[in-house]
Amino acid sequence: MRKYIIILMLAIMATSCAVMRTPQRLNNLVNRVERHADRYTSADWQRVNRQYESLVQEYTQNYRRYTREEKRMTMQAIGRYHGLLVDHGIKQSVSFVGNIAAYAGALIDVLKKDFGAAQDFLKDVLGLGSKEVDNALSRLKKYTE
Repeated sequence: MRKYIIILMLAIMATSCAVMRTPQRLNNLVNRVERHADRYTSADWQRVNRQYESLVQEYTQNYRRYTREEKRMTMQAIGRYHGLLVDHGIKQSVSFVGNIAAYAGALIDVLKKDFGAAQDFLKDVLGLGSKEVDNALSRLKKYTE
């Protein structure tokens, strides 16, 4: 009987050691994001951000339980993740500016030909409301006349 109790205790200890603690899970998440960030869609980023925020919250709540090494690993993972977010933000901004430049040229061409079509363009493509469209068109009209 004593032999079974010892085996059971060893099994419990082995399983408890096999469970990854939050710092390691956070580090693994950041490693995965680093490998796949270039292929992430907006939905992927939202999913990963929720996972990241959940792990950081869990880490913060249990901060005192972690070793100095786990705290260091977590701070490095957080820094790396924020770097990835900045990189992603810059790429999104460059893409957005490129799209605006393309839209602006097309809008000016349309505005020169047909004022009504320019209103539709602003509403449909850029998602602006009527008041915003009127303000934008009145400013743009000055440049096309």
